[in-house]
Amino acid sequence: MNAAHSAFPPLPPNVAALAQRAQRAIERAAWNEAVAPLNEALQAQPGHPALLQLSAVLERGRGNVANAVALFGHLHRQFPHDAALANHLGAALAEAGQSEAAIAAFRHALDLDSNSIGAAYNLGRALDLRGEAAAALAAFDQALRVDPRHRPSRILRAECLKQLGRLREAEDALRAVLREAPDTVAAWVGLANLRALAPGDLDAVARLYADPHLHEAQRIDLGFVYGTMLEDAGRYAEAFATLQAANAAKRRRVRWNAAAVSALIDDILAAFAPSHETEEEHDEADRGAGAIFLVGMPRSGSTLAEQILAAHPEVASGGEREDVARILQEESRRRGRRFPTWVGEANAADWRRLGEEYLRRCATWHGGRAHFTDKTLTNWQTLGAIRRMLPGARIVHCVRDPLETAWSCYKHHFGEAQFFAYDFADLGAFSRDCARAMRTWDARHPGWIHTHAHEALLAQPEARTSALLDACGLDFDAACLNFHEVRREVHTASAAQVRRPLQRGVALAERYGTLLDPLRRALGVTA
Repeated sequence: MNAAHSAFPPLPPNVAALAQRAQRAIERAAWNEAVAPLNEALQAQPGHPALLQLSAVLERGRGNVANAVALFGHLHRQFPHDAALANHLGAALAEAGQSEAAIAAFRHALDLDSNSIGAAYNLGRALDLRGEAAAALAAFDQALRVDPRHRPSRILRAECLKQLGRLREAEDALRAVLREAPDTVAAWVGLANLRALAPGDLDAVARLYADPHLHEAQRIDLGFVYGTMLEDAGRYAEAFATLQAANAAKRRRVRWNAAAVSALIDDILAAFAPSHETEEEHDEADRGAGAIFLVGMPRSGSTLAEQILAAHPEVASGGEREDVARILQEESRRRGRRFPTWVGEANAADWRRLGEEYLRRCATWHGGRAHFTDKTLTNWQTLGAIRRMLPGARIVHCVRDPLETAWSCYKHHFGEAQFFAYDFADLGAFSRDCARAMRTWDARHPGWIHTHAHEALLAQPEARTSALLDACGLDFDAACLNFHEVRREVHTASAAQVRRPLQRGVALAERYGTLLDPLRRALGVTA
């Protein structure tokens, strides 16, 4: 970014030189080096907009996002017709988690300058993160009308096409990028997520993976791709070593405390112990009767289960909305105490209020359908709260062979989610926590939870589909057997898989033999 913005008054030469020093340090992400020259410049020219803009960029770079939002907001009010400032404000708001305000800022920037590639790209990213693939696609198209070669827009546009089920178009778009720039790691990752890599791609990925100039983040991304390709080629020892290296590098970059998570699960289960139940909980037993919660471990077949349900004419699919967690967090802030410490103080009216708030939020997207799904898998942690909020809700526990599930998690780069997946011990602890919590909820509420086993579905598609529909209070509909024909946005790692007919799975973990013994031990399963 240029400190000498055309809309800003010029800086005196000596102050401009200080600003340039700060700007060069910011461009290198040398945040501490930028502080002294910028402070000196501000002492000479307090409140100068060019210096405040540099300060906002510096604050954002140092992780002080709230300060960045405040500074960019102040400047935007001073210069409301400046598209670049509106775009900067939007980026800071997005980083602060204020998606609605960020999207409004990006749209305003585009109203001011329809040729702003940065604003169009940022708008597409924000819409994509909010699960609005069609709207995001339009934003990326706008960026590409200005610059058809803008690679970041091309990559994320392909991701939107995948979510919309336009798989061939997505693959063609990524292949076009790779023809121009074979070292584009994000394009290889996109093809892997599409399940569109071919045996002939292995040598190209191997050469790129061996490049010593790859940044660590790129090497991690590519390591998951390359390891999976080696597995597909039957080179299991090499695949294991590659995936182990990628996971170890990723684990060093994330914070996860398995013991703390296990302790939280203990607290939640204790908070909802039967001795704490009240008769009022059972009032309005049909509240939430249209809600279908799918819970369990990632990579357990949950996206497929939701796709089957989404094929039913009475069901709207919600995907991973996380509304329950947000509502409980908001209630914790209101009470000034973390969940679940306040559970014992909440009465039937409180739970009714929280349940009605959940239903209100869902009403904004389910289109009035009688039933709707919520595939926030970690809701297994809060089923006690869901029972009191929405006693009429249906629960589907998606399960798959524990070793296959864990190995599938370990092979997948989840990005900024599922931080437990990059270490065998963490995976084992999280899997055991999930299993013991589900056993507890099932024992406390017999008949409430339907277990949907992935392997059973593969063996008996029609029978298990019928059982799933029946458990959700739905009549059988043959359309659910043709789930791959459903036109809807799918935002999970299985988005490409559920667009294809059901196929018998192959047990891959067993092909690694004793290499996976540490994972078996972590899970508590035997060979």
